[in-house]
Amino acid sequence: MNSKNVVFTPLRIALIISIVVSNALAVISLLVKQSPTTEALAVFAVVFIMLFVFVILLEIVWLHHRAKGITDPVTLRSYRKARIIYSILFVCGFLISYWTIVN
Repeated sequence: MNSKNVVFTPLRIALIISIVVSNALAVISLLVKQSPTTEALAVFAVVFIMLFVFVILLEIVWLHHRAKGITDPVTLRSYRKARIIYSILFVCGFLISYWTIVN
């Protein structure tokens, strides 16, 4: 496999982990008893989730563009899997942010 066709680079894995951690912080801030600390945590989580939502859109567009010229089926599956993961994280980020802001 060519090194330029690797989809899940360490930077992308770190981004995915950061997105999951931000979503988890928002959910934790909703489930824990309300206090000034949890309100600050909720604000912090929503700000980072919205930042990551923008980055996810950039990643999806970039992955779509990069996958156009690839003919290797294994690499294409990796690109498709990455787009699915980012799409799920995108929807989860919006729903969790909305839920956090409303409560």
